[in-house]
Amino acid sequence: MILRLLLPAADHPVADTPVAWALADARGQPLRDGVSPLGQVPRAATVEAVLPVSRVLFARLKLPKVGATTIRELLPFAVEDRLLADPAQVHAVPGATNAAGETLVAVVDRAWFSEALALLSRAGFAPSRAVCESTLLPAEPGTWHAVLGEARSFLVEDDGHAVAFDRPTGAEPPLAVRIAAEEAAERNARPQRLRVLAEPGIARPDARPWSERTGVDVAVSGGTAALGNPVAANAIDLLAGDFARRSAGLAALRVPKAAWALAAVIVSVQFGLTVADGWRLERERRDLEAQREALFRQAFPEAKTVVDPALQMRRNLADLQRSRGRASASDFLALATEASRADKAPARRLTYAGGKLTVERGGAAK
Repeated sequence: MILRLLLPAADHPVADTPVAWALADARGQPLRDGVSPLGQVPRAATVEAVLPVSRVLFARLKLPKVGATTIRELLPFAVEDRLLADPAQVHAVPGATNAAGETLVAVVDRAWFSEALALLSRAGFAPSRAVCESTLLPAEPGTWHAVLGEARSFLVEDDGHAVAFDRPTGAEPPLAVRIAAEEAAERNARPQRLRVLAEPGIARPDARPWSERTGVDVAVSGGTAALGNPVAANAIDLLAGDFARRSAGLAALRVPKAAWALAAVIVSVQFGLTVADGWRLERERRDLEAQREALFRQAFPEAKTVVDPALQMRRNLADLQRSRGRASASDFLALATEASRADKAPARRLTYAGGKLTVERGGAAK
């Protein structure tokens, strides 16, 4: 089954905040709907989050032809002039690009979106996608839709661009609708018709003033953007970028399961070979240590304790050389001989202390 949840538009929704929901079968056929706190909402295998139009800003932008990662980084700054917030505080996702080269971008407040998703998560809901409420209206070329409701009203253009507005009290159409029609005319994209849907309990406006002020054929009827309606094909999924589900990100790679299995086998084999090679090197080191100690004990059988065979070997060898009248490398004669071979100039002074010889030639010490 599929469950759709309309996220509350409140700044800080809580668990007992009533939410609208709709339940459908696997084929998308509506079963039942209602409004209740999250704890009383029925469960389903697939969960979809729906954002109110008042929480999503849409913009048409001409974006550079760069990679998807770069686009995600640039988008918040590309819509900066249309926002009052810091670009770092918004989450922007690109959609389809029209014939004029303009890309539709959906923008949502990052902090609010994070808090709303966290609320769903605490209630045990993990949405597979998140779309704007405007995508629940049919996407028909040349046709716009306006919904007039008690709690919310919004306009949806045929390319998915949507804007929320206050429900008009008079006969005149809302300012947002008039501005959208004028901007569309400037782009040579004026719609052929505008369908106004008045929710139950809302007085239906007169279509004539709307048509006269917008220059569009207007039809008024009852209806709404029901949660059970099919989602438009051009809907922008806001669970992207930093908000993308981990499993969804892996699925987007479309890597065959056999490739993942082969990679796991390669990693396992490489790890096993590394461990085996480390064990072999450690065994060789222990063998060499044992051979070195054996050679030391063979040369000096009177030694009782062997801590550092190499160091003890050098010291014992130096003692043997001195006992046989041979100078070690640090003795005075050995150092003086080496200094005389290195420099034939006459020496003025020789200083020997601590196994170190200092030779002064002329005015410098060497």
